[in-house]
Amino acid sequence: MAHMVIFRRPDGKPGYHQADGVDEAVRFVEMLRNQENVTDARIFRMEEVSIEVRAYYKVELVGEEPEAPVAAAATPAPVPPVVANALPDPSAADMPLDPMPVEVAAGKARRFGGRN
Repeated sequence: MAHMVIFRRPDGKPGYHQADGVDEAVRFVEMLRNQENVTDARIFRMEEVSIEVRAYYKVELVGEEPEAPVAAAATPAPVPPVVANALPDPSAADMPLDPMPVEVAAGKARRFGGRN
């Protein structure tokens, strides 16, 4: 496994050395200390991280002016805390419900099931 030696030279400049194994990295640090008077050296283990590159497509309108921003939705009224074993308020049954979807109220409206 590859290792990286990161050190600071006596003049303050940073230095880097890649070694094929930990033994080679240790020998390099010993050489830095004994021959170059480097007192600040560290060894790091390097492992490859698996990644996957995916295509990303962005659709843009050509030749049209952007629409005006939509006004922010009104902030919903605060909901009273729920009390255990409380009887329902009979007048609440006569109040109309607000059909606004939760995603719109939270400012996270989505179109066509895609991601924002």
